[in-house]
Amino acid sequence: MKTIYALATLLALASTSAMAAEPALKSALDGNAPPFAQPKMDGSIEGLTVDMTAEISKRLNRDITIDAMSFSALLPALQAGTYDMLSVPLTVTQERSDAFLLTEGIWSGDLAFVIPANAPALTSYDQLKGKVIAANKGNADEKWAREQADKIGWTIESYASLTDAAQAVQAGRADAAIMNVPTALTLAKKNPALKAADLRESTGRYFSYAIPKSSPELRQQVEYAIECIKADGTAAKLYDKWLGEVPAEGSLEVTPQPGIGPVGLGNYDPTPHELTCN
Repeated sequence: MKTIYALATLLALASTSAMAAEPALKSALDGNAPPFAQPKMDGSIEGLTVDMTAEISKRLNRDITIDAMSFSALLPALQAGTYDMLSVPLTVTQERSDAFLLTEGIWSGDLAFVIPANAPALTSYDQLKGKVIAANKGNADEKWAREQADKIGWTIESYASLTDAAQAVQAGRADAAIMNVPTALTLAKKNPALKAADLRESTGRYFSYAIPKSSPELRQQVEYAIECIKADGTAAKLYDKWLGEVPAEGSLEVTPQPGIGPVGLGNYDPTPHELTCN
């Protein structure tokens, strides 16, 4: 029995060592988009998606390096083969799901506005007619805002990051900045000169990670890791750590989705599978 146990142990260690010896996966994100990612004093980055990527790395037993860059440069870099995946919370769209292999949704992405702290309460889009709205260049929120420009009568100005967009509001260059709810709450919490407006836009959109179409096995591995992170309560703890609240039971943030990828969109694989969490 001892010999068998020792052999099994050696085989397990050899397997673990082989996995650990795999080259690190290269990932990238927008490093200036709190609470998902933000710079630290030492030059590194921290945030919700940084922690999520670290958890995925742990489940894969494989290192994942993360580079920070402007949002608009991320998808071209992934398309060029510079990165194995993106850790940015990427809003899922039909176009993106056709062009890349997206994971299932990780966080919901309703819209909110950041406005000056001393501004009147913002409760209606009528109040934004003729106003300048700052947006993060290249993301889905900017696209939505531009699509509504004729209807609402606002002007959209693009900035390299969500933080830059919020700073434009603080500096008086914009009347409001449009972004997802978690980011709006975080920026307003950190900056007493700003506040998150009561006006919200329920979009039904959500965020996921992106992987090149040439790497279906990696997409499956990352997907399974995300599902386990949701199922064992880790995702809820990370959300609470960065946003100060626990996601509702049954919400996307804590509920594994069927199949692999964004349900019903491009490159979605509906094949059922069992959770195999370690």
